[in-house]
Amino acid sequence: MQTRRQLMKAGALGTGLLAAPAFLKKAWAQQPLVVRIPGGYGDVWDVHYFQPFTKATGIPVTGTFSTDIPYSEFKISVETGSYRYDAAAAITKELITRLKSDNLVDKLDLDSPDISARPAASYNENWLTHSLYCFAMVYRTTTFPQGVSSFKDMWNVKGFPGTRALRKRAVDTIEMATRGIGVPRDKVYEFLSTPDGWDKVFAGLDEIRPHITNWWDSDATLEQMIGQGELDISPVTSHRAQRLINEGAEIAIDFNEAYYSTMGYAIPRGTPKLAQAREFIKFAAAPEREAALVKSSPMGPIHPKAFDYLAPDFAKLLPTYPENFAKMNEQDPVFWQKNDKYATTRFQEWLLKA
Repeated sequence: MQTRRQLMKAGALGTGLLAAPAFLKKAWAQQPLVVRIPGGYGDVWDVHYFQPFTKATGIPVTGTFSTDIPYSEFKISVETGSYRYDAAAAITKELITRLKSDNLVDKLDLDSPDISARPAASYNENWLTHSLYCFAMVYRTTTFPQGVSSFKDMWNVKGFPGTRALRKRAVDTIEMATRGIGVPRDKVYEFLSTPDGWDKVFAGLDEIRPHITNWWDSDATLEQMIGQGELDISPVTSHRAQRLINEGAEIAIDFNEAYYSTMGYAIPRGTPKLAQAREFIKFAAAPEREAALVKSSPMGPIHPKAFDYLAPDFAKLLPTYPENFAKMNEQDPVFWQKNDKYATTRFQEWLLKA
């Protein structure tokens, strides 16, 4: 006789949860599916994801918040068999590369027209993207009415005088500095493939360091500085900047030379709710749900048809809008997986210099 766990796995490999036997649906409905979600979206997840999924399947869903980079949460869950959540949203491409390398994620069910409609690079057997975010140059329009058009403008302190900030994280600051010293956006990783390239980047950081008024390590701090007019120019995630613009902040976004990463869904390996987690992710892949998500926090949707559910004027503000997307390059997670330790150590040592 099959165990309940075996039946669950069989359901996941078969025709899907919606077609599962009634007795399985009833059993699953007694145990809510728990999904890790990012903060700052209001009730979007509950209204556009959880409630409709429950209506379609009878399975209640609850959301939970966690750390920004939940690598250790996946690792602890897999090693102990105690799962804080059964599926996770907002997993970056950089993180999924690490999780997959360490065998901490389960396979998804990719048999869905809403998945196959996406760009092939936006999903794999362990990860399905739901949105794209980018670091773009953001500036105060009252300080720079002429506009800002490149990362080099931030390094041009004479031509663009004003308060500046950089992120207190090696990977992002080095990405920014490489562009700031004039390396073309499509040559960043080639430039950083030699010791001379790294030396030049840190020389560029030496150059701008006296003009940095804040090394921010939390999004809340950065938003406060921009929103209250304490910051004139800085690379900022475009969705956070756009929310501030919507609230009346006198700032603008320039996507030229921006770099982007993507976030998506993953499943901790071994969760006893694997079938439900797989089905939830397929359900969440619908374009209208991605559209609802980016309306709340204006990242870029991945499903091409998500733009059908967005007003044209709003769509033009998003990083995956074709004209904006053409100006940026993807952050390379494989490169940073290989070089993160060296970058972090060197950056921390640099920060400690007098």
